[in-house]
Amino acid sequence: MTRFGMYMRGASVSALLAFAVVPAHAGWGKADRAHAEISAAQAKIDAANKIGASGNTPAMVANAQAALNVAKENLANGNKDEAIADAIHAGQLADTAVGAAHQAQGRAAEARVADANAQAQQAQQDAADAQNDAQARIADANSRADNASAAAQASAASAAAAQENLDAMRNQPPTVVTTTTEKTSTPVHHVVHRVVHRPVTGTTTAERTTTTVSTGTPE
Repeated sequence: MTRFGMYMRGASVSALLAFAVVPAHAGWGKADRAHAEISAAQAKIDAANKIGASGNTPAMVANAQAALNVAKENLANGNKDEAIADAIHAGQLADTAVGAAHQAQGRAAEARVADANAQAQQAQQDAADAQNDAQARIADANSRADNASAAAQASAASAAAAQENLDAMRNQPPTVVTTTTEKTSTPVHHVVHRVVHRPVTGTTTAERTTTTVSTGTPE
């Protein structure tokens, strides 16, 4: 059974009980019963209006008010039985309106809860995305820092090697060049054509230069 059916059944039972209980009071006539039913229906309509307009509630309340107005008119015209019946019907319509209003409020509350949960989940997802993005940025920054550090170390090593080579060249012993000149004599034969041929014996001197290159500290 649906909630709407349950509210309708409850409203009908309430109306029947009210219809059965009212005549039990001593001295009550149909007019008193009609007034009581009209008052009960009006209270239910007022309760439905206080709950608030949502869904089909305004139309249901309007129907209940219309039925109640008919009951009041019948009572004014002396139609007590019709007035009682119309007032009971108005009360039933008001009960249905109250039940529908409660259902609408429940659905609205569930919708608000679902929306709040969705917003919370979206906020959590946004926070997770932001955290992942931050971690990615940190990892990229660390990688670039490591690369820069490695490049700096390589540059420092190259500079140290260049300085070491320069120091080695500065500390290298000077080069000493020694030149030695040697003179040697070789016999030369000259022939002089005279009447009498006599060999002339003499000597010629030749120079030979020897250059010696050595490295070391000069004394």
